Amino acid sequence: MIWAVALPAAEQKSERNKPTVHAVSNHWAFLPVSHPAVPNVAKADARWIRSSVDNFILAELQKRKLTPAPEADRATLIRRLSFDLIGLPPSPEEVSAFIEDKRPDAYEQLVERLLRSPHYGERWGRHWLDAAGYADSNGYFDADSDRPLAYKYRDYVVRSINDDKPFDRFVREQIAGDELAGYTNNCDITPEMEELLVATHFLRNAPDGTSESDGNAAELRVDRYSVIEGTVQLIGSVFMGMTVQCARCHDHKFEPITQKEYYQLQAILRPAYDPDHWLKPKERLLTLGTRAERERNKAAIEKADREIKATKESIEGLGAPFRKVILQENLQALSEAERTKVQKALDAKEKDRGKEMKDLLKKHAALVDIKDEILTERFPELTAGLTSLQRSLKKREQERPAPLPQISPLVETTEPPPQHFILVRGNYAKPGAEAPPGVPAVLTRPGNSFSVTKCAASSSGRRMALANWLTSTNNPVVARLMVNRIWQHHFGMGLVPTADNFGVTGAKPSHPELLDFLTTEFIRSGWKLKPLHRLIVNSATYRQSSIYREAAYRADPDNKWLSRFSTQRLDAESIRDAMLAITGELDLGMGGPFVEKDKTEEGQYVIAETKPGAHRRSLYLQQRRTTPVTFLDVFDGAKMNPNCVQRTSSTVALQSLALLNSDFVRARAKAFGARIMREASTQPDRLDRAFRLAIGRPPTAEERDAAEEFLRAQAPASNGAADAAQWTDFCQMIFASNAFLFVD
Repeated sequence: MIWAVALPAAEQKSERNKPTVHAVSNHWAFLPVSHPAVPNVAKADARWIRSSVDNFILAELQKRKLTPAPEADRATLIRRLSFDLIGLPPSPEEVSAFIEDKRPDAYEQLVERLLRSPHYGERWGRHWLDAAGYADSNGYFDADSDRPLAYKYRDYVVRSINDDKPFDRFVREQIAGDELAGYTNNCDITPEMEELLVATHFLRNAPDGTSESDGNAAELRVDRYSVIEGTVQLIGSVFMGMTVQCARCHDHKFEPITQKEYYQLQAILRPAYDPDHWLKPKERLLTLGTRAERERNKAAIEKADREIKATKESIEGLGAPFRKVILQENLQALSEAERTKVQKALDAKEKDRGKEMKDLLKKHAALVDIKDEILTERFPELTAGLTSLQRSLKKREQERPAPLPQISPLVETTEPPPQHFILVRGNYAKPGAEAPPGVPAVLTRPGNSFSVTKCAASSSGRRMALANWLTSTNNPVVARLMVNRIWQHHFGMGLVPTADNFGVTGAKPSHPELLDFLTTEFIRSGWKLKPLHRLIVNSATYRQSSIYREAAYRADPDNKWLSRFSTQRLDAESIRDAMLAITGELDLGMGGPFVEKDKTEEGQYVIAETKPGAHRRSLYLQQRRTTPVTFLDVFDGAKMNPNCVQRTSSTVALQSLALLNSDFVRARAKAFGARIMREASTQPDRLDRAFRLAIGRPPTAEERDAAEEFLRAQAPASNGAADAAQWTDFCQMIFASNAFLFVD
């Protein structure tokens, strides 16, 4: 690679720290994906192996004189698989059936059942939505206005994952779905086109506050460029595994990306995001239907609105003279000076009324606000006319045609494509040399060139060229990145720990041959995720227990070499969803608009228990960037800045406080207690039922002793209410336990 942009003398010293062309070209992530041979293992060791994954893992363990842990018991495996593949706990009946299943392929059949579940798409769709930066709000400081149609992209992702849509197709649709659909400005939008257009909302996921931003032209330009920069950052993070935004002001200090290449990526988006001809988010909506259907619907709505307006004016006109009479009579009760002030306030247009006028009218509301009932009581002859007009108004409002559905895709709005320029030092007011559309040279290989071909009358073809370049089998990064993310979500850490950074500054893969083996298998399977899941979760590596073995922990405390399964805390959504599932309250309805959250007096963001959809899966709760649902935020929910490729998993005091004091947790504990009291009559049976529902197994002897001691310490049950309170407290402690919060 050639570093094309020269730096001033003041920066030439830092330039010496940049990796050499030779070092960069030989960086593991920029090399073509190979297909390494599966390592051979001794015949005695081969009995442990269940999938090719195990050969690679066992070979590394043997180098380090480590041995794998024994296989986990079936109760542990079904709980692990259920949370892993669908994000929900198994029912006690499902656990019992699996334990009693004597078929040799019982485990594999369980995997297949979970992969067929519609909840698989919700679970793994959530992982993609994290990486894609999905949110139901625009993320502009405190304004953070709603994105009411973003949920259609969320539902597209869930459907695509459930259908096992090939990942390369999935990527192309999100980058250039409008071009795949043959969209042109003001064309017929058929149901077949809708899915592809909705997919492009991926490129609208970055924060966009241009509807709320104000100020001078320079400030507006900054906000517009920020949207383009956020979108390029998403593309770099999700598909290139590099921090491309560092090249906005100068050549990247550490990665092989020039400033020109950064702006070439921006140029790909320029026809859709043109700062000189900007459309605000609400102006980027498309109405579905054929052009004729849209015109008919628009004409019908306009006709109805004219009739509604005329009816309202008739009602007002009929009563206005009589209201004036009553008003004048009412004002006689005031002094002349006060009467004059009130009349002046009434005569002023509402937008011109200052605070003093508004306060005055509010003070005398009983005199100036003349209701219809007062009007008809004084002038009964108006009753028939007003009643008839009001009935007509109600009928017209009810019959007003509903607008056709809308979507919020990304389509190109500027044609022909405008020129794009490097910004000198990243200064929005200082354009420099032109930057034609292009991609980083370090990721371009023979057979993987970036070539633009105009696709449709209103499309430049730039994003289609990007999509084809990204999904080429010769692209060294995209498939590797996705395989690493899949591994990360199964084991808690990727083969490359820095999931969004495969660049020079990122970590090296722990098992590079395994990463490439899985990547080639992924591509060979047609870029499908489910075969990759099968390869991983059916392995002996995945089935290991998390049992403590002192020698293994001393030799490999971070479990880098996978001599055991690492215990993992449930993510925020799984904790909430599991509580609802265990109590029997979980609403499993799929898709549709988000459930809006509320703010409490204490400043908590919650889903009110009485709100429709309050017990839906967390995926369907409002995903606001600046004010996420507090419970999910406390348990490390995704932070979209602009996306979240890898969540943290912290242990902080606020989590314990939430489990002890949250109204949500308390309500679930009450419902949990009521359930076990319904389903079991004796204390031993209730304890057993509680553990099986929440943890997937009966209590150990030690746990039973502790539970019985806890129950004895509570107030003795002298009546039904006290008994219910006792079991509510116990169930809350179950929710607060590590056995519930963690998966072995």
